[in-house]
Amino acid sequence: MNFTPALTGTWPWLVLGAIPIGIVLLYFLKLRREPVEVPSTYLWSRTIEDLHVNSLLQRLRNSVLLFLQLAAVVLVGLALFRPGVRDESASLGRQVFLLDASASMQAPAGGPPSANNTKQTESQQNSSQLNAANANESGQSRFEQAVEQIGGRIDSMTDEETAMLIVFSDRAEVMQAFTSDRNRLRDALERCEVTNRPTDILGALKAADGLANPRRTSQIDDIGDVQVADALPAELLLYSDGGFEQVTDFNLGNLQPTYHAIGSEQTKNLSIVSFSANRDLNDSTQVEAFATIVNTGQQSASGEASLFLDGQLIDAASVSLEPGDQTGLAFGVESEDSIRLRLELDVNDDLRLDNLAYAALTPSGLVSVLVVTEGNRPLELGLTTEKIKRIAECEFVSPDFLKTDAYTKRAIAGQDDLIIFDRCQPPSLPATSTFFIGTLPSDAWSYTSEPSSLTLIDVDRTHPVLRYLELYSLLVFSGRGIDGPEGTLDLIESDRGTVMAIAPRGSYRDLVLGFDLVSETEDGGTQANTNWYAERSWPVFLLNLLRQMAGASASTAAPSYRPGEMVLTRLESAIREASLVRIGQDDQEQTLDSLLVADGGAVEISQTQEPGNYQLVRKTDGEAAPVVDRFAINLFDTRESNLATKPDIELGYETVEATETGIETRREYWRLLLVVVLAILAIEWWVYTRRLA
Repeated sequence: MNFTPALTGTWPWLVLGAIPIGIVLLYFLKLRREPVEVPSTYLWSRTIEDLHVNSLLQRLRNSVLLFLQLAAVVLVGLALFRPGVRDESASLGRQVFLLDASASMQAPAGGPPSANNTKQTESQQNSSQLNAANANESGQSRFEQAVEQIGGRIDSMTDEETAMLIVFSDRAEVMQAFTSDRNRLRDALERCEVTNRPTDILGALKAADGLANPRRTSQIDDIGDVQVADALPAELLLYSDGGFEQVTDFNLGNLQPTYHAIGSEQTKNLSIVSFSANRDLNDSTQVEAFATIVNTGQQSASGEASLFLDGQLIDAASVSLEPGDQTGLAFGVESEDSIRLRLELDVNDDLRLDNLAYAALTPSGLVSVLVVTEGNRPLELGLTTEKIKRIAECEFVSPDFLKTDAYTKRAIAGQDDLIIFDRCQPPSLPATSTFFIGTLPSDAWSYTSEPSSLTLIDVDRTHPVLRYLELYSLLVFSGRGIDGPEGTLDLIESDRGTVMAIAPRGSYRDLVLGFDLVSETEDGGTQANTNWYAERSWPVFLLNLLRQMAGASASTAAPSYRPGEMVLTRLESAIREASLVRIGQDDQEQTLDSLLVADGGAVEISQTQEPGNYQLVRKTDGEAAPVVDRFAINLFDTRESNLATKPDIELGYETVEATETGIETRREYWRLLLVVVLAILAIEWWVYTRRLA
């Protein structure tokens, strides 16, 4: 027989102990007597009765009601101690609960899901609601069943036993350290939530390892070796479906593992294990989307795969696979801009999470470009086209700006990704890459010829800045050959020497053009010095310049990460603050956070628990907020989608067989005691009414 008190603290028990005393005192309360005229013989009989009343033992001996009431109170107090009997067990007195909260624990605890669970809303994708969406016929998921079993084990603990609770997915978290307080353990268990993350049990094992296997100061054979603490063996109670890699490089030591297998070995599940989108190399307006679908269950399954572009259904394909088979799907999409895609499997299976996949194309990189010029119409027109505006933010200033403190701070901080100096020279080179037109960056550069007309004779088209350019038909009315410092690469050769060269300067690069685009006339106006601005190669050169020198990127495939994974991205220097927006199955934009961009454009993103298309939106005042970067969050884990519960697992150097998953309970008698109390109260009421009659 053991007891599990239902009341905690001292005051509740003091109040309960005062109740019997109060009942006894009530029997000695004197009623207020009113004067009544009676015969003298009657007065003698009442006097004798008063003598009986003033005798404590006489009063108690004749009061059946008092004994019945006291017995009821004593039995209620005993019931509050929850007396019970638990079967003999080999408990070590210390227990470590390991609760698996990975994505596969959202699957049903056993049996196929009901048809009503096929369609879901976006809100049901949250971790706390996916349990019900993926539940079995009884409405219970694997995670809920594991929580119920741990809760039953906590209820059966004695006062001498202690336990701790660790929840794990791809990382472990100690929800409650060792304690014998069952209420604290229950509260910690209620705070546990299932996640969308994959499984890695090693972190949870290391968290439990410190208790049972204390470390030593050195090797065992050393003379000065001392064990830092006494070994405290503990039961390691694992509640999981076994969907993790076998742990072979871990020594259990004094931990005694017990594997409670949750779930079923017979499952039905189609899963999307990969989904990506890329631009066609031959046609940049065409986007190709590819997906791989695997039947990770033990039953044949079929369904419809639907492709959504920015929330609109654009294509679909039928999928039917036998257990273990896989198939690939290919879709074609026409779009010049960045896009977001969603692939959805309409199938009634055990796990909804891997029936959705997301992909996107990143927007063109937006860079900050400072143009210092007295006036250059061809340069201004070339840098203000719609295509340039999508990848660069250009600011035009006069050479007088170079003398201000604002420029000095800007140049030292390297706020711009590229600075173009048109026929002017700064007092010192900025902390960024530069493009000099008709002038030299510093004394490290020099002219090799006098001004004269130039004829181009060689162009290095292998260099990214000059890729796709045809320049042999250019006319240059006045120009000079140039020579740079050590490491300079000649890009364009003329009959007067090199007229375009690029040289490294630490982590930056300086590109120099040996002739002007426009020149000044005698009356202070400008005139063309070359016909380059009228050639098709001019806008192509500017695009190459921004992409290679400033870092403006073209629209490419957005990277995909797993739920909960830290995302590191880099934005352009022109962006100082961005909003993180998630777009899920319902195609509604959900703003998650406002992020400050660190120096160098680095951004760390940790709000990635839910699958979906994520985008970073630049904050602007009064203008449409442009999307500056995109990435996707997908499960894409074949092991996690393989929902069949493992009959045994490998922990350390031993194989642990699955045990019965029933909840350990104790036979309690407090309910029987309360029934006896009700019977006593009924008897007490019957005696009382009989006396009144």
